Amino acid sequence: MMSINPQNEFVPLRINLSLRRDTIRLISEMARDMGISFDEVLSFLAEDSVIDLEIDEDLRGIKIPSSCSLNDLKDIINKRKLS
Repeated sequence: MMSINPQNEFVPLRINLSLRRDTIRLISEMARDMGISFDEVLSFLAEDSVIDLEIDEDLRGIKIPSSCSLNDLKDIINKRKLS
């Protein structure tokens, strides 16, 4: 899986995972259906799970309130839709 950022590169990792037998069976079936290796399926799953976590915007100014009313939440959502 290629990243938008050309500075990223694939780094081979040796890891030990503990998975349920059903999970292993499903991943094996996915690999077979896709014509790729078990390791490649795990790599794609890992990449897909974090692909949107790289955020370019500065979040230091964001404040998270300890509580929020339903109306406050609706107002915040509406303001973001307008931006």
